[in-house]
Amino acid sequence: MKTKLLTAALLFLTCLMAAQTIPQLTNQVLISVNVTGFVANPGTYQMSPLSRISDAIKVAGSVTPTVTATQFLTPQQARKAERDSLFENFQGLRRVRLTRGGETKTFDLLRFNRTGDLSQNPLLKDGDLLQLPSLDTSVTITGEVYFPGEYEYVPGDRLADILALAQGFTLAANRETVSIYRYRENSPEFEVLRIDLRERSAEDIVLRPHDRISITADTEHRRDWKITVEGNVKAPGEYYIDENTTLYEILVRCGGPSSRGNLRSAIYANRGSSQESDPELERLMQLEVSDLTAMEYRYMLNRIRQYPGRYSIDVSRTWESQGEEANPVLRDGDYLYVPLHMDMVEVSGQVVHPGLIPWVEGQNYEYYVQQAGGYTNNKRWLGTRIIRATSGNWVKPSKKLALDPGDTVYVSENDTYDTWTRFKDIMLIATQVITIFLGVRTLTN
Repeated sequence: MKTKLLTAALLFLTCLMAAQTIPQLTNQVLISVNVTGFVANPGTYQMSPLSRISDAIKVAGSVTPTVTATQFLTPQQARKAERDSLFENFQGLRRVRLTRGGETKTFDLLRFNRTGDLSQNPLLKDGDLLQLPSLDTSVTITGEVYFPGEYEYVPGDRLADILALAQGFTLAANRETVSIYRYRENSPEFEVLRIDLRERSAEDIVLRPHDRISITADTEHRRDWKITVEGNVKAPGEYYIDENTTLYEILVRCGGPSSRGNLRSAIYANRGSSQESDPELERLMQLEVSDLTAMEYRYMLNRIRQYPGRYSIDVSRTWESQGEEANPVLRDGDYLYVPLHMDMVEVSGQVVHPGLIPWVEGQNYEYYVQQAGGYTNNKRWLGTRIIRATSGNWVKPSKKLALDPGDTVYVSENDTYDTWTRFKDIMLIATQVITIFLGVRTLTN
């Protein structure tokens, strides 16, 4: 029992002495490291024995100002911010020189930062001298890599080294073909080297200063073509397609129209085409109406009324024929919208009770105008038009033309005239006609 108590007491005293001794040793044991070169604050620094090259450069580096908005910086702070930016962007981190005991070695600190290669960031010792150069020459890598940009060139660099610093190819990269734009010696002209990585390894491609590496995307590799289906279908959403997927297949996948879906008025279009600009329409929109010809004015109206990028497909035929008719192959970016089936015809404009009228098969526009209470006394003569739901076209009414669900009957109002202005216009025209008549009569006599 006494032995156990004695052992416990010794352990307690040992721990107590260690707790008092370790902080004192930590505070006393420091090493001196000299940092020179392209850093904001060169000098001699007291460092921990566990410090590495990156720690010393960070201590000697710049301090970002707390105020970042340029308009709030004093002239001294602005000069300091400019200096700090210069050091941060043009330091030669790939050629850090460490001199120890008369021997100098070069380390690639950027490789340690990007790949974790600890051999490029060794521990420091007392009396070490670090020299950080400025950026000398570089190579550029663009395209489908995770960190594109300009990288410091080190003699002996290979394509694999720069790819490693750029964190490698993205998922969309064309991993087979790499283009290197290389300047000819003593000439502003360059040549293009196309390298097939299936035949040559990136480790074997030696780079030169100022090379520009381009990594293109492979649009055919795991392409994500899709169509968006919205509206009154049983399972709306985005569906992936290939180069052989048809419209009927997508209608089956989404479950077809819901109980209230109207395939007859469905919009099937390509969003890529709808987003393309129409230079002619933009030009006409900038002109005054009085400067447009009759054909230009009608063209502008048609482009505004109709859905851009719409395919000339009757989706109801596709569904009813089970893909035997009107069943095109889909394209990337296609869009299908199935509206609500309301079985209504809208009557708007100069009628007594404008609004929605229940659709009756085979009835023409006169029936729906009559159901809306007939015309008002402000109706324009020959001013009635039918707007087709499927196309957006304005059609002249006819007793033989049956309306479809979703169509609109529009009755325009009569033009308003000022009586005195109209009288003056009539008198002016009459005077001109009489003057011409008298002139012709005088000449003939």
